[in-house]
Amino acid sequence: MSDTIDQEMALAFAMMSKSSALNKLYAAKVKREKNILFSKLLFSISRSETIHARRSLMYIRGKLIDSTEYLKQLLYVKQKNFSIKYPEISKLSIDAGKKKASEAFDQFSKVEKVHLKLLKEILNGSADESAKYYVCHICGYIAKDEIPPKCPICNAVQEKFRLED
Repeated sequence: MSDTIDQEMALAFAMMSKSSALNKLYAAKVKREKNILFSKLLFSISRSETIHARRSLMYIRGKLIDSTEYLKQLLYVKQKNFSIKYPEISKLSIDAGKKKASEAFDQFSKVEKVHLKLLKEILNGSADESAKYYVCHICGYIAKDEIPPKCPICNAVQEKFRLED
């Protein structure tokens, strides 16, 4: 019974996070369409769902596995995403005539490969404790220690990178 509740809480977190993000996008869209009241309500619903997701996450946090085991699982998922899953979805997107979706999944794959490399540095002890990570807010690429002149994944300018603390 407890495992079922834990799984449902994890599912609630995922569903609320997704719904919150979608409501935020549509709130901005209807605001541009001058439907201000609808926009306010969607932003409010988005905020409410963010609160729900955070509460779900707080519950899940008490159920976390050992961090070493989590790292192993994360490495496996990242490897699978960049080498198999995202390339397959990119090809399906091309076959369906969805070039922008294909480009997104190509970028997701490249970014996952970088994530995997950075995680392996941590795992094998070669990461420098003073390392800084800068995240491209366009594609999610992570630059280590310094911001590149342009993002190597999406060509975003330096101003699109943010230091993560």
